[in-house]
Amino acid sequence: MNTTIGGRFKLSVRTGNWLQEESYFGMDGEHGYNVVVKGRLVDDPRTAVEKRFLEQYGGTNGIPRYIGSFELFDGDQQYIAHTRNGQKLETLLNLSLFKITQANTVRLGFQLFELVHAMHIRGYLHRDIRPHIIMADIGWSGKLEVELSSFGYVAPINPPPAPPVDPFNGMKIGRYASYPAVLGEPYVKEDDYISIIFVMLASQGLMPFSLNTKRQWSLAEKKEQFDENPRRFVTAETIWLADLYWDVEIMRQDGTFSHDEVIRKLENAVEELDMRSEISYAHNAAGHFYIQ
Repeated sequence: MNTTIGGRFKLSVRTGNWLQEESYFGMDGEHGYNVVVKGRLVDDPRTAVEKRFLEQYGGTNGIPRYIGSFELFDGDQQYIAHTRNGQKLETLLNLSLFKITQANTVRLGFQLFELVHAMHIRGYLHRDIRPHIIMADIGWSGKLEVELSSFGYVAPINPPPAPPVDPFNGMKIGRYASYPAVLGEPYVKEDDYISIIFVMLASQGLMPFSLNTKRQWSLAEKKEQFDENPRRFVTAETIWLADLYWDVEIMRQDGTFSHDEVIRKLENAVEELDMRSEISYAHNAAGHFYIQ
């Protein structure tokens, strides 16, 4: 693209146009940071929400640093820029043919659970966990680390907010949403954890809510069928993911949620595995890294 906007952001790749949001990868001409630049209509409330959250917490573990915001097209379009570390998890899973080792799925889940737990401690829900908004990069230490990259749907935990809705394409956000969230029930902490479990399922090549799965069912029907018996949708090797889903869903129903209990169950999911160990990766012939 090689287009510069906002007087300083040189855009290189358009990475998406969904949920009424344009997204680009680029470079900050002032400081040399790799950045994500997002454009939305000026009256879209997500930009103010994201800006406020990043101004307060940007640069902490797993949260990108806020760079700036500006308007274009006579004030009709507002843009926000923040740092970018690595590639989308969706891209890395594509390179891995959406099938990584179970050990790496556990390690990935642990890092993501810890990130949303940190947000919850600060009093916020994420409400939009998907492979598209998770970034992964090899840090200076050589470890593969994950980061979240979209905060437009962040909301205070109390009072419990309504789940986010995209009136133009509910599948984009609903595919990784919990069944109660798809039904419109108030959004709670467990819903962020269930979204992470659905990301973990996808990393094992299991996509029960894909458009290409059970086309005769609506998204809500797919969620209902999964909720009734998640073991029907997994393999023998990944029954632990179905059971982890059930555990969190029961916590949601009973109001007994415990982050520590979720972590304990994850720790026992795969024998002889330290979930805190490093996510393993390799490089393909083109030099791009992927999760093994």
